[in-house]
Amino acid sequence: MLRNIFSRTSSVVALVAVLTLSCLATSCGGGGYAAKDMILVELQFLDRGLAATAPTGTQSLPRNAIIGLIFSELVNPFSVNNQTIQIRHGPAFQSVPDGSFQTNGNQVLFDPTVTSQGQPNPPGFDPVTQYIIDIPGVGEQSSVVENLDEDPNLTTFFTQFTTADGWLRELQPPEIANILWAPDPDPITGDIPGNGIVGLQFTEAMDPASFIQGRASEGGNVDIRYEDDSAFSGINDQNNFADAAIDGSFSPGPDWKTFWFKPLFSFGKVKLTFTIQVFQGLTDLSGNLLVNPGSFGAYVCDGNGIEQGKTIKEEFLDTANMDPVATDADWGDSEEGWLLGLPVSSRQVYIYSYVETDNGTNSGRGQYAPLAAPLIGKDLNTYVANVSPPTSSGRRVMWSFSAKTMGQKGSITAIAWGPDSNATFAAYYENVKLRLGYQKSDSLSLSPSFSGNYDGQPAVVYNGDYQVEQSSDVGDTPGHPVPPGHQGGYAMNPGCTTNGDWNAPLFAATGWYDWPELTTFFEWDPVSSPDSSKKVMLFDASVVEGDSFQQVRGWFGVTYPCSGVLIGGLPLTRMYATYEEDTPNPESNFVAGIQNPEQSISDTCFTVTRRVSTGQSRFFPEGSGDNKTFGDTTNYYPAVVTPSLQSGGALVEVEYQGADAFDTDPLGNEIVNQANDFTADSVTGEPTWVKDINACDGMRNLRFRVRLISNLISLATARVSKIIIPMTDD
Repeated sequence: MLRNIFSRTSSVVALVAVLTLSCLATSCGGGGYAAKDMILVELQFLDRGLAATAPTGTQSLPRNAIIGLIFSELVNPFSVNNQTIQIRHGPAFQSVPDGSFQTNGNQVLFDPTVTSQGQPNPPGFDPVTQYIIDIPGVGEQSSVVENLDEDPNLTTFFTQFTTADGWLRELQPPEIANILWAPDPDPITGDIPGNGIVGLQFTEAMDPASFIQGRASEGGNVDIRYEDDSAFSGINDQNNFADAAIDGSFSPGPDWKTFWFKPLFSFGKVKLTFTIQVFQGLTDLSGNLLVNPGSFGAYVCDGNGIEQGKTIKEEFLDTANMDPVATDADWGDSEEGWLLGLPVSSRQVYIYSYVETDNGTNSGRGQYAPLAAPLIGKDLNTYVANVSPPTSSGRRVMWSFSAKTMGQKGSITAIAWGPDSNATFAAYYENVKLRLGYQKSDSLSLSPSFSGNYDGQPAVVYNGDYQVEQSSDVGDTPGHPVPPGHQGGYAMNPGCTTNGDWNAPLFAATGWYDWPELTTFFEWDPVSSPDSSKKVMLFDASVVEGDSFQQVRGWFGVTYPCSGVLIGGLPLTRMYATYEEDTPNPESNFVAGIQNPEQSISDTCFTVTRRVSTGQSRFFPEGSGDNKTFGDTTNYYPAVVTPSLQSGGALVEVEYQGADAFDTDPLGNEIVNQANDFTADSVTGEPTWVKDINACDGMRNLRFRVRLISNLISLATARVSKIIIPMTDD
């Protein structure tokens, strides 16, 4: 029988069609009986013509590719939905992509370019993003994919893929087809509504990243500009608009064939004239250049637009507006006129357990202790009697780590255990769940509830299987020196051993061994200096029983070697229970010598990767002229960032902070008068940054913070050439 051939594995699975698919008549599944077991037999990534375009597990799937699934039986289309076939992405893999399923015989197609409501979704999948495909089998959840006889899918399937930055290749170049206006121009005069918007219509979907404003000589692809009529003393010149660019933003229509341009304020409160120039640099989704660039207009505004306001504008040509204390991005240093994210780099955080459990006054007073969790298995029962809780129940373990230990901010991109641990036995663990989060109480001591320790929801950084290969040496990292008077093996000092000779090979210094490759990342940020920060990071591992087991070395702080008497006052940094249980198991029992949470830690290594760079401005004060607010009557509008989209899956986020008073110290630049208005945390009342700039309306002073977020798959860094914040005097 082949029913289990496609069960879940820890790595990307390459499926091969092993069943004959030619039998598609009703007698194969729709005639009252099932000729075969209902299982998935093939996964394909297809182009728009349904031809194979990429291998299973690809790291660069075009964003508009189709996912094709072939089952052994004719599929009941009513059993297909985003729960029976789960395609997910994002933090903890909880986000469902836009797209729709189509069923044809024994084949199911997922098309990311058409929504389930039948609306176009030209971008398809998100760029340079990791996705999972999880197809549950019967017994795993209440509903699964079925055949026409309602026989359920018997086997679970799990795989993952990563998208590319672009789309499938095709050779047809785009053309500009029309200029649209909303509202329509005056039917008699042809004048353009001052408060209107203009749309550029093309023959096919276009790449939004190519809509860069400005002259071609300046790297722009679209230029919307008031005419220079100064030689004729025209109305543009009289109102100081001659040859001025009309700043604004482009946004695509639903089909991405029409891109609408909205001015920052309006096309004019007087009858200004302007032109639209479209250059060849505009491209379709396949990168084909525009074949019919041209100039359109001149157009005359009807003069009924809103008053032109002011702007806060930063083009990164100098550092006059940069807050040097908070900025770690490259503010025009490497490339004049560009704010650049710093290159992606990583550092290692090594947690040596005895260091973490030493209270500083009892140096050298501790002992190694073998910990059977979380990597446990049936074989452990051969060596340890009456394991509590039973190995069959699995384990969940939580550890807490201080900001001083973790260091500066960055993304946790890998986790390892060791160095005096073992990979002596090959072992396989199903359904491993790894979580990272922040401790709610800003304390290393854990409270007796896994969920109760988290500040909000943790990030699920891995959810799948874990294969530990057999190896007598898992790396070349030497064990950390142990305190004076302690030996580096399983015996801590003469005459003091732990649990017998069977531990001896397991506690040799053998380096670090990786947990599974993380499928999403956790953003560690101590907020302030790690040395003074009270932030605490939590690592939570939940593992079912494996076929064999691994020992993870830990350190208990005790009053003297081998005593087993814990040093009072050490934080309760480790808590354990059974798989996915929320409360400690076993419960603490002073008489029985059980402390859970307990004063112990395990050797751990975190890889912290810098991916977020920050460019922060000083406060822009009220006053007349450029880069000045209107004071307490200011109505702020969201920033327009150029370019609006980043390549390689990088991201840009803009946050704001308003205040009625601030410290004029050029290095401090901090809010000082908290009795007046400022953007504040709704709970603590402390000054904070907000994503909604409307929260800053009516505040005399404003500053912005640009977060440039690199993509850790493509290693692409974010780039910003200009940020404009419009303001009106309301």
